Amino acid sequence: MEFCGQQVVLISGCSQGGIGHALARAFAAEDCLVVATSRSLSSMADLQEDPRLFLQELDVVSDESVDHVVSSVLEKYGRIDVLVNNAGVQCVGPLAEVPLSALQNTFNTNVYGSMRLIQAVVPHMASRKKGKIVQV
Repeated sequence: MEFCGQQVVLISGCSQGGIGHALARAFAAEDCLVVATSRSLSSMADLQEDPRLFLQELDVVSDESVDHVVSSVLEKYGRIDVLVNNAGVQCVGPLAEVPLSALQNTFNTNVYGSMRLIQAVVPHMASRKKGKIVQV
């Protein structure tokens, strides 16, 4: 990750044991300013010990939550250089038997959640004419 060095990296879905959690540690080790997020701070409790990480609660299905986190990051760091869209939920089962509400929740989190974050950060990236978005 040679591009890092004080880049501001916002990562969704950083619950312990997952890809986002590992990415938060890896980006921090490369001297990035990492904003690690998940639906609850308790799911990232072990990351609280790392002073290189700024932890935020983020629910990607909520416009208000996305707006709040993006505003907080911009207030603290003045920019977002990299967005890593990692938050997601699983919906497993035979399609004929999975309740539509479960499919709607999965789609809202995995598709619309990513789009909410993209739409929230792109104006800031576009105004600076730089930025990266990674979709997991």
